[in-house]
Amino acid sequence: MKIPKIILAVFFILSSKLIFGQTIDPFLDSYKFYERVHSGKANEYEGIEGSPYLTDDFVTGTFHMKDSAVVKLPIRYNIYADEMQYQSKGINYAVGKPELLQKVILGESVFVFLPFIAKGGYFELVESGKCILVQKWLVKFSPAEGPKPIEGISKPAKFTKESDVFYLVTNSTEVFKVGNLKSVINALQNQKEKVERFIDQEKIKNTKKENLVKIVKYYNSL
Repeated sequence: MKIPKIILAVFFILSSKLIFGQTIDPFLDSYKFYERVHSGKANEYEGIEGSPYLTDDFVTGTFHMKDSAVVKLPIRYNIYADEMQYQSKGINYAVGKPELLQKVILGESVFVFLPFIAKGGYFELVESGKCILVQKWLVKFSPAEGPKPIEGISKPAKFTKESDVFYLVTNSTEVFKVGNLKSVINALQNQKEKVERFIDQEKIKNTKKENLVKIVKYYNSL
């Protein structure tokens, strides 16, 4: 039986050996990280309200490469530009070849670059197993507005956090965008009755993150 390529890719992303079986190399020059990922300088923003970042400050994180190397660096995630940024010698860079990354560990979060979901991009790995739950962070940019005739007030450019989007990836390699509870049940069709019973027993009424985690954990335990 052939195993679909997407399942293989997700399996390697989640493999515990990749998390614990490598030595972190903090010296960029020894790995030539810059040349390998072909990084460009990161986007910088001035005079704009709000924040495009998951965290404004860089935090210690690790880039896990597909060739098994691991590089430890100050990292932050630019949600609006959907780019991973890192600091080196006082300069902020953005990863230009995310397809070379196996995953990015940023604080307590794990991010993976998945080109097969929506338009592709970085997704936070929330839950793993035969069903995988990922979260897409979103930030909206509103350009500056001049004063209106009646109000007479100008509005500055602004970044605004939007509602996150969740996706389920099942063993059948299908990707499901989470909407209401019905969309979740449809994604988990092969255990529909048990999942519906679990949702009723737990009195789950919506698709908030904590509820999705409960459902996916239960499904993966079956």
